[in-house]
Amino acid sequence: MQNAVVNGNGRSYVVALPDNDAAASIADRLGGPERVLASHVSGRPLLVGTLSGNRLISGSADEACVSVVGQCAVTQEEMNRYAARASAPTDFSRVQLQCSGSFLTFGSYQGNVYASGQALETRRLWWCSIGENTVISDRADVLAELADLAFDETAIALRLLPAQPHPIDQIGLWSGVQPLPGDQALLVGQDGEARRITWWNMPSEDVDLQNGAVAFRDALEKAVTSRTAGNAEVVCDLSGGLDSTPICYFAAANSGSGIVARTLFHPDPGGREDLAWAKKALTVMPNVREHLVKSTDEFVDFYEGVDEVNVVLDEPTQAITAGPRIMALLSEDAQKNAAIHLNGLGGDHILRGVAGWEHTLARSHPLLAWRRSRSEHIPAGTSVMSTLRQLSDRRSYRAWLADGIAKKAKSLRPPGVNDWSSPLALPEWLSADARETVVKAVRSLLSGLDPLHPTVAGHSDIYFARDAAKLVRGTGQLGNPFGVAYEAPLLDDRVVEAAFRVRRTERDTPLEWKPLMKSAMRGILPKEYLMRTSKVGGGAQSVRGYLRHHDVLVGLVEESGLLDGGLIDRTAFLNSTRPDRWEPPSPEIHNVVNLGKFILNQRRTAPVAA
Repeated sequence: MQNAVVNGNGRSYVVALPDNDAAASIADRLGGPERVLASHVSGRPLLVGTLSGNRLISGSADEACVSVVGQCAVTQEEMNRYAARASAPTDFSRVQLQCSGSFLTFGSYQGNVYASGQALETRRLWWCSIGENTVISDRADVLAELADLAFDETAIALRLLPAQPHPIDQIGLWSGVQPLPGDQALLVGQDGEARRITWWNMPSEDVDLQNGAVAFRDALEKAVTSRTAGNAEVVCDLSGGLDSTPICYFAAANSGSGIVARTLFHPDPGGREDLAWAKKALTVMPNVREHLVKSTDEFVDFYEGVDEVNVVLDEPTQAITAGPRIMALLSEDAQKNAAIHLNGLGGDHILRGVAGWEHTLARSHPLLAWRRSRSEHIPAGTSVMSTLRQLSDRRSYRAWLADGIAKKAKSLRPPGVNDWSSPLALPEWLSADARETVVKAVRSLLSGLDPLHPTVAGHSDIYFARDAAKLVRGTGQLGNPFGVAYEAPLLDDRVVEAAFRVRRTERDTPLEWKPLMKSAMRGILPKEYLMRTSKVGGGAQSVRGYLRHHDVLVGLVEESGLLDGGLIDRTAFLNSTRPDRWEPPSPEIHNVVNLGKFILNQRRTAPVAA
């Protein structure tokens, strides 16, 4: 199939099918020939679906064909070469390893299927068995419809947890729908049988800041241009921060027709700082055709309109509670005929350190790890002995998770130096039955459990990048009905790999704000701009919005059935989530609201399959 941008309404999805007659009949259930996006060499359907805001680029040779779905600047000629060089299905991993952007790769060699997503999971895959066939999709709900599968009640209970350490965060919400971890590919034979292989490994962090910044800058520019190539109308967030601003610069610098930049500010104290910093950066940006400036007062409140977010996501994420404002922007984008909207999501997750870095650093540089840890612990009032205990903790990941479920902590706390990721917490409003279900489920996961990386630092890096990718994937799905690709280049595999290669002691320090990005953009963005040391948040808006719209959020949760479904103690939940005039809402409320709205939208959506 030729290079094309394929538009669809509502849910955007792709389904990959084995090369046999029984699997081909599934394509008929999804709409028949007009929904076939790519075919096996045999002529049977390989990819079926409808794509909105995604590019489809395919190539073929005598015995092979290969396609990418998403945002990737690869050409049809290059895809033809990838197909021609294939001598086994595993060879298609070269596409995933070598190309820039965020995309899925599907290939067929002699009728044997290869499928993989992004290692950091901004685009990811799921699979299930339908009859004798393994069927793959980028949406779990589409597979659940095809196979007529119900929600997994244990998975629902686990999604209520305010933190979901690996592998809890990977568990699918439908019984029988299995997640494909980002670092793995699925191979499916003509008989429909599947096996998994590993195609990606975390790079070593062995590059200094100076050299790493050059590679990071190059990777980020390629990530941006993989989306802006061609004549598509591009809108960029220009927040004035160190995440979206470099992205906006590269989009503008590589645009022939110019881009639209958008800056939002708010009227609270310090709320105009972002606008001032954005204007400083704008002075060196070429090809910004229009700079839109808006006050957040022109949008709905925080938490307002969440009950009206009717875009169907395939897993609950913060995209739902963030949805009303994002969708207002996407609606404006669509009115401007924009095809791409670039944002800076993910920057905090790859450019800023976590406490667990020091635990790994202590194995090789104990004094440096001690100084870095104490620079954070002294202001927080953490004792010397506590720092020492955390740095010397030798627990395996399995033991750490087992201890977490044994403690049954009731409140969420930030990760400490010896935490592999966000620690488990079982909120006090979980019912006794839900608590028992969660404890039993987590303990069942412990046998044979390995971390994402052997070190606390490496595991944390992957976990938190993938955690950000959940939000990015969800906000990307918000753009589907508008035909706008809402994209976060900072979480592309090539960009994250470049960041991961920089020594952690230089990627982030207690003394400087995002030194990797500053070093990467030195000589490009104004020197004065690169002296920025902070970013103003929206805490006051959050407090006001929650106070005003709390009742609607609770009503949404009640309508979903979660309050009376046996998982939540209604009285305890209502008491613990009551709004406070001075404090932001507990993060726990977000998971419950996001899950409730997810369930409601799934019930109401029209089926994709006959």
